[in-house]
Amino acid sequence: MEKTLLYHYTSLSHLIEIFKVGKLLTSQTEKMLKVKKPGLWFSTNNKWEYSAFKRFNDGNKEFDLNTPEEFEKYIGCARLVTNLNSLFVTFAKYKHKSKVNPMLWEKMAEIGKSKGADPTEWYATFSPMSINNLDIDVYENGEWHSLKKGEGEFDSELFNRNLEKTFVFKKGKEMEEKMMNEVAKQKENIEQKAQEVVEEKVEEVVEEKVEEIIEEKVEEVVEEKVEEVVEEKVEEIIEEKVEEVVEEKVEEVVEEKVEEVVEEKVEEVVEEKVEEVIEEKVEEVVEEKVEDKKPKPKGIFSRVKSLFKRK
Repeated sequence: MEKTLLYHYTSLSHLIEIFKVGKLLTSQTEKMLKVKKPGLWFSTNNKWEYSAFKRFNDGNKEFDLNTPEEFEKYIGCARLVTNLNSLFVTFAKYKHKSKVNPMLWEKMAEIGKSKGADPTEWYATFSPMSINNLDIDVYENGEWHSLKKGEGEFDSELFNRNLEKTFVFKKGKEMEEKMMNEVAKQKENIEQKAQEVVEEKVEEVVEEKVEEIIEEKVEEVVEEKVEEVVEEKVEEIIEEKVEEVVEEKVEEVVEEKVEEVVEEKVEEVVEEKVEEVIEEKVEEVVEEKVEDKKPKPKGIFSRVKSLFKRK
């Protein structure tokens, strides 16, 4: 008896999440809707399951991705394959097994039919399934290609090729590049600002330090120079003043001394001269008197006195 294959249709981006956890989980939507036993859904349709449509926003508008070609273009298209077994129930039996609200069950069928799906092709299981027990296919250019190459091996080239041509990947790459450029720009601006701040700060510190050093150095040099100039000037002034004082003092002393010496000398000379003159005059008078044989005059000093008077 030929086995019936079941297919779970999804996107490449969601397939990455399945790889990460290592298993296919039950419906998150049903969990949010408080379904007591959420199902993990498969279909017997080997072409495409129209109830697997996705709501998508490309940044300009929001719309549904309804076909494998639309999936391939925008988010990538993949499916996980398994065999039908006793763990699966039909959509009709799911209504009772999951204890889903009848109105919700009817709504699920209604939406599926509106998209072109057939609820009689739907099967559900209530337990997660390991990825190791599933085959994986990727939709490319109108055909399904197996992603598994062997035991535990995957065709990464096939996967990456289909992922990289999707809208979400290109948009993500574009946004990443834009973000990197923005980060680089911000980094450049920050570095430039930091450089300006550092330069400004360094300039302030250097100026302040240089001012301190210059002030200190100038102070030392000025003090040293002032000392030299003051010493030199004081020496000049002292020398000049001393010279004046000495000259003045010497003049006084010399004058005084000269006066004393002159007086003393004059006295000596005068006395000596007077003596000579007196002697000479006395001799003359005596000679004259002797010659005249006149009587000896009285008061010789009175005569000397009269001689000086005549002079």
